[in-house]
Amino acid sequence: MRNVSGMIFMLAVFCLWAMVPAHAQDERSVPTMDVTGQASITVPPNQASIFFAVETSEPRAALALEKNTKLTDRVIRELKKAAGKDTEISTSSFTLQPLYEREKDSGSRSSAIVPKAYRVNHSIIVKTPALDTIGELIDAAVSAGATRVSSLSFSRSDNDELQKQTAARALENAMENAKVLARSAGLDLREITYIQFVPNIVQPRGGEAVLAEGDALMPILPGQVVIDSYVNVTFELGR
Repeated sequence: MRNVSGMIFMLAVFCLWAMVPAHAQDERSVPTMDVTGQASITVPPNQASIFFAVETSEPRAALALEKNTKLTDRVIRELKKAAGKDTEISTSSFTLQPLYEREKDSGSRSSAIVPKAYRVNHSIIVKTPALDTIGELIDAAVSAGATRVSSLSFSRSDNDELQKQTAARALENAMENAKVLARSAGLDLREITYIQFVPNIVQPRGGEAVLAEGDALMPILPGQVVIDSYVNVTFELGR
């Protein structure tokens, strides 16, 4: 009997809650406002990353691999000679793949796809804080046998700290925007109920590499690095 009485009591409570008018429940909800703040910091880069590729192709895979190994060793040795202090040299990727061609059978109309040669690609990444040595590094790698400069990018070693600084500024920007919007709407800002930090990818601006006619080295103009941060903030509102 006690169990039955308990169930009846719980059912009665549930029914009473369900009978509360919908507008009474809505009155309990607190209005909020979502605002996005943004901030940027423009700073000169203090490090560069250069990607070199050493490619070789031979009819046999073993020959292509042997040739690429010797060539890559020579490129790394020359890079180490030209590298400044605290420069890091490492392998970023290595691939060996067959190159196919369609071979026609003289005895039939059908044709087969057979490997014509094998290509080895060894990618080397050089990370250096000595921006004034970039031209020398590129010339040294190319002279030693690097077949391609895949990319050159500039960045900051203290990117995490700069992201935090821009995040703080972005939050201030969001709060200023919220105050203006709330005042225009005749509302009051209360407490912050939600903050989302959205760091952005560092974007180098103005960086370029140009080969000046008659110059032996590759001149590099690093430009500036722009660090953006976004903060999404939810404010509780009052009247």
